[in-house]
Amino acid sequence: EVVAPGFKYNMPDISAAIGIPQLQKAHVFRQRREEISMRYQEAFAELPMDLPALASDGDLHAWHLYIVRLRLDMCSISRDQFIERMIEFGVGVSVHYIPLHLQPYWRDTYELNCDDFPVAHEMHERVISLPIYPKMSDSDVDRVILAVQDVLNKAPY
Repeated sequence: EVVAPGFKYNMPDISAAIGIPQLQKAHVFRQRREEISMRYQEAFAELPMDLPALASDGDLHAWHLYIVRLRLDMCSISRDQFIERMIEFGVGVSVHYIPLHLQPYWRDTYELNCDDFPVAHEMHERVISLPIYPKMSDSDVDRVILAVQDVLNKAPY
């Protein structure tokens, strides 16, 4: 949450030095994330959620995040219930973003409310980030897939 205005901070030199070797492996990391994302795309195709768009021909997708939008019109489980159930399966997921009108600083300073930003608020209620990182093992990916399928298959839709 953003609770006060702040400043832009630049990366310290030591962090940059650590990052240089990571950049040399960036293509391998991206390739592994793509493999995971393709497994997710196939496994989740028939579930009541919108999946990330694929890259256009000739383009590469970074797959640094795997964001899904629950189809609340097709299932009766809320985002928060989905997150709770995933945690029960031992899978950590994230609320993808909290819009500015809900951030304490902007909400309180400018007296913002949900009715002023209906689209942003609706997305906030639907959007979840699933785990995707290069060191995920195939069994980690399987566990995420099975948990998502179980949670949404048991939710009426």
